Order: sequence, then C-alpha cells, then structure tokens
Amino acid sequence: MINKFSIIIYKLYLCTTFLENYFMLIDKSSISKYIPQRAPFIMVDELITANETHFESQFIVDKSNLFLKNGLLSESALIENIAQTCAAGFGYVNSLKGDEAGKLGFIGSVSRVEVKDVAKELDALTTKVEVISTFDTIHLIEGKVYNKNSNELISCQMKIVVG
Repeated sequence: MINKFSIIIYKLYLCTTFLENYFMLIDKSSISKYIPQRAPFIMVDELITANETHFESQFIVDKSNLFLKNGLLSESALIENIAQTCAAGFGYVNSLKGDEAGKLGFIGSVSRVEVKDVAKELDALTTKVEVISTFDTIHLIEGKVYNKNSNELISCQMKIVVG
C-alpha cells in the first residue's frame, strides 16, 4: 500500500525533475551538438542560460579530466571552459535563428586574466559570460568561473571568432 509519504516524495521528485529541465537549455547528452569540441576535451556539461549578450554553463570537474593534476584543475582548463561556454551559447542562439549550431570558431586573444583560486576534482563550476561588443563574427567577451560556493576562480576577456 502506498502511504502519503511516498506520494509526497514522488511529487517532489517530479517537481525537481521538471525544474532541472526547465532551467537547463542544453544537457550533457546534447552539448556536443552545439560545440565543436569532442570527448575527452569537452569542458561544459550543461548550458543554463543563453541570449544575445549572456551565457551561463555548468561543469563538474571529473576525475578523468585531461587538465587535472594532483586533484587540481589547470588555469588553462578554466579558460577553455569559458571559450566552450561561448561556443555553446553562440551555438544555441544561432540554432534558434535557424543557423547551424556547433560551428567552428577560435580564440583570437585572451587578456586581463585574473586567477583568484583553483578548481578541484569533483568541483561543480558555474561559468558566466557577457558579450561586451560584436563586430561581424568577432566577439569581445568577459568570462568568469565560480565554484559551488560562488567564489570567483578566474576571469578574463577574450576575442572569439565564430565561423
């Protein structure tokens, strides 16, 4: 016999599942459709928010990550995470316009890098990107990566060119 507690737990599960899917634009199983990178080089798990000027992603630092050494994630991995958040965001926004998602692109430059802390194995990271300006297919962005405690780990500006 099903008791009231079981029904409440089931309803909470349904609400949680709905909210997770409602607030996630692209999940881990679909992210490779929106970025040119392939495993084991994918540094974004989910795209949470994306519009013309702002992207937000999440990433769990897995034990098998290529950039992990002695339990710490390299700074270059965090910069790559920012770039891949851009790729996913631009890919998603372009797909809404009927354009091809997952176009090739490249980092034109990286500047104003500020490393404040390191990411560790199994950390849950949130990356936020603001598009500062755009000229044709060249975008100047500012990216920041935060840990689960909302501590900023790194920030930088990049010139991103999307094909």
